[in-house]
Amino acid sequence: MSKNLGFESIRNLEESEKDREILNNLGGGNIASDISLFINNTQNVSILEWKYNTDGSSIASNKFIFPTTVPFVFTTADKVEVTTAVGNLSVNTTYYVVGLDLKAGSRGTQVAFGLSTTLNGPLVTLGSITTNVNFTRAELVTQENLINIAKPLIEDSETNILGNDFNYLINSSFNQAFDNIESNVDTFNFLREFKYVSNDSTSIDRNPIFEGIIEVSDPANFNASEADLGADKSPGVYISDPFSDVLSITKTRAFSSDSNPWLKVGDELVTESTKVNIGDLYFSNGITINSIVDFNTVDSSVVASAFTHKIPIVIDNVEYFLLLKS
Repeated sequence: MSKNLGFESIRNLEESEKDREILNNLGGGNIASDISLFINNTQNVSILEWKYNTDGSSIASNKFIFPTTVPFVFTTADKVEVTTAVGNLSVNTTYYVVGLDLKAGSRGTQVAFGLSTTLNGPLVTLGSITTNVNFTRAELVTQENLINIAKPLIEDSETNILGNDFNYLINSSFNQAFDNIESNVDTFNFLREFKYVSNDSTSIDRNPIFEGIIEVSDPANFNASEADLGADKSPGVYISDPFSDVLSITKTRAFSSDSNPWLKVGDELVTESTKVNIGDLYFSNGITINSIVDFNTVDSSVVASAFTHKIPIVIDNVEYFLLLKS
């Protein structure tokens, strides 16, 4: 073990190459592992990228507005630098995060912040920025950080003896507390992106699965007027035409249209169908069926009252039935 004891006069003060073992022998325990936590501590940084004109990102009132898809951890008074000179921003200049806004954007679901050259100072005029911007924040751990995280010697109590006591409000270990914080941040980021809010669109690109009853509310009694049922903002459940223009979606109110296989029986709507395909099929120049010789079409304004045969056809991957009468 003598070779791991550090500098020894009998070895002419020759230095051992096993530095970690030397530290453990001199300090006891796993002091080498503890010290390794602080290796390159001053070089640790986090990078937050603002992408120009991407997913709703923009600049408004000298603030960078980030899209909802960007994980966000920067907060007020953080010291940051930019990696490239853009607009009126310069490299090797320390800026402070100011004007943090957690409800930015037209729908109030985005996060934004501005920069200042002084703590809690005025916003820097950003100028014209048409490229991506990377913000770097130092992540070094200082002695002040360690002192502040330590449990205080004096905590508040029911008697409040000193009148100015302190409680750090952590009822578990630090590791458990940090795990809870990380979980809460992940939940917040998920809900911020997916939770329905009153001033945001409720459209989704996923197939929803409902268990139970779906109830459509009309608290403003908008549908009290029959004339308002065709309005765009009329509440209800609709089936849209998948081939209609996204800027002018053709839709029909579900459960109350002849386009659906529902029948009114008493005060109830009844259907025997398990799958409904909605679409408009229009023949502008008539049709021809090679296997049927004597085939006549009638004016499109005439609605057939009965039929005796049906022929399945597939158009644009949608199955239709031609209703025929012999």
